[in-house]
Amino acid sequence: MLFVWQPSGRMQDTMLVHVTREYNINKIFLTYLGIWPSQNRLVRNFLPILYIALEISYAPFEMLMLYDYRHDAQMVFESCYQFVITVAFIVRLWNAFWNRDKFRVLYEAINDHWNIFTNKLEVQTLKDYSAISRNFTIFYSTMMYLFGGMFIISPLTPIFLDVVLPLNESRPRFFAIEVDFRVDTDEYFVPITCYITAFCVVGVSIMVAVDTMHFSCTTHACSLFSIIGEQIKNITSKINTKKCEYCPNTELELPNEKTIYQEYIICLKKYQIALKYVDILNSTSQTVAIFFLLLIGATLSLIGVRIVYVLNEMKEMARFATIIMGALLQLMIMCYSGQKLIDESQNIFYRAYAAEWYMFSPRLKTLLIITFYRSITPCSLTAGKLLPLSMTTYTAVVRAGMSYFTAFLSIKN
Repeated sequence: MLFVWQPSGRMQDTMLVHVTREYNINKIFLTYLGIWPSQNRLVRNFLPILYIALEISYAPFEMLMLYDYRHDAQMVFESCYQFVITVAFIVRLWNAFWNRDKFRVLYEAINDHWNIFTNKLEVQTLKDYSAISRNFTIFYSTMMYLFGGMFIISPLTPIFLDVVLPLNESRPRFFAIEVDFRVDTDEYFVPITCYITAFCVVGVSIMVAVDTMHFSCTTHACSLFSIIGEQIKNITSKINTKKCEYCPNTELELPNEKTIYQEYIICLKKYQIALKYVDILNSTSQTVAIFFLLLIGATLSLIGVRIVYVLNEMKEMARFATIIMGALLQLMIMCYSGQKLIDESQNIFYRAYAAEWYMFSPRLKTLLIITFYRSITPCSLTAGKLLPLSMTTYTAVVRAGMSYFTAFLSIKN
């Protein structure tokens, strides 16, 4: 008997045995940020607020620099793109903090799915997709921390060169992020460097934790649709096989038809569970997604303009190239996972459409019509209920960013 999933409202790690086992790396990242639902309430309230305060504390210095250098186009662009990146960090963490109850329900649903989809084929499919999520989490976190580390240690280059290749005078020092603290930067170089390092590490950690868990949850949704599509294929092929054993123009024997009908009913119930899960997943990300698309487009434009001024400075070029690669990678992850979800959900329609429906009994035809009616419109994650997260949207955002870059470049010239 199939039990339709209903969230319990209470959760401990012992209740999330499947989630903890399959997504343990994601849990570690979320725990460090205080946004894992089963953490102590004090920790869940203190850590996110602390990190948000750290990210917000940087904004006033950006505004001061923007005001001081308002007549310098290069510094204006520098301030703007840094402010955009700061907002991206804050919005990501705030969304996870504000929607923590929805995320709790989401994780409960994932855990319950392992108790509902229990036959050998279903379990293997769930494991295959969770392995994809795990490999992605390892790859993405490694790349992000590697790029972040290169960005953070770049100010230490002059110090390293002074030791290895000393000159008659010390090389000029700089910070990973241009900002005006209104103090003597040489005297307070170490405290400022530590502050910027903490700001960047927390920001990268936010992106890693939120992006990898979003990808994992979306991949889990893809696994559900993959299972359902395969079950529809197996059920309809079973009907065709039964028909071939007798006469293609006669109905199935009553016991066989009843069994297949019950199997299809269970399959549709599982389909309903998958649809509810996608609705919850979409509600946790659609608001932040629209902000993120706008912020990435703005980042690509502003950094592109900034690169024009530093074409002869290899260090600056490497720094900005790292930021652009990180932004494009995050956008790619968000849109590619959304596109995969669209493809897997649409595949259900194709599997049902390929069935020889004219050989079905009337009530089986009714179930097939229900499947057509729902699956003809694929499930998708949306940005603010406006744009589907797909590769088409990825292309549009990159194109828009390049258009604004061209416009800013023409103004400069």
